[in-house]
Amino acid sequence: MYRRYPDQKGYDTLISVLLVDDHTIVRAGIRQLLESGDEFTVVAEASSGEEGFRSFFQIRPDIMILDLMLPGESGLATLRRIHQRDEAAKVLVLSMYDDPAMLVRALDNGAKGYLSKSAAHSELKDAVRSVARGKPYIEQGLHDRLHAQSMNAQHPSLVLTAREFEIFTMLANGHSVADIAELLHLSGKTVGAHHTSIMKKLGLKNGAQLVRVAIMWGAVKL
Repeated sequence: MYRRYPDQKGYDTLISVLLVDDHTIVRAGIRQLLESGDEFTVVAEASSGEEGFRSFFQIRPDIMILDLMLPGESGLATLRRIHQRDEAAKVLVLSMYDDPAMLVRALDNGAKGYLSKSAAHSELKDAVRSVARGKPYIEQGLHDRLHAQSMNAQHPSLVLTAREFEIFTMLANGHSVADIAELLHLSGKTVGAHHTSIMKKLGLKNGAQLVRVAIMWGAVKL
């Protein structure tokens, strides 16, 4: 059963967080850390993926912090279901896994950020703040290792035209096709055509993979 905290002071002005982890003591520690200042509020907790999924769409927090090792439905499965229903959902994975392979799987399933449980306490606040504001966040050590593994592939700037690369970076930073059309003074149809070309040239199937490739190559600011 998830726990909700609807009456916390300043709820409307703080970044609202849903915690999903099967360990009560871990949730308590994260909540204490986040609420030690005046920027975040934990509005609900869940101990399983199924509960987390329901809670996310019932409460609509600014961000979900999700563990991958959960009883029943895995965190990855929960992440995938949330992303399929809402591609804009802001989910930060906080996991015991600190290897690039799991990072790639999480990003491809819709995670907007990834942090290992061995990361510094201060980095958690940075990650939550970044993802809640629509910016990807990857733990620096994992990002460096992921980038090193990508060196056999071509940089997107060498594959895409200058305009496509510009749109590629804007998409990876969370801008919609409509946003990009307005910012670049182009028609939505033109931006949509560029989007299709980008996906084809880079061999991508969805927006989550686009973000992952952009992160790998440092095309988005972490």
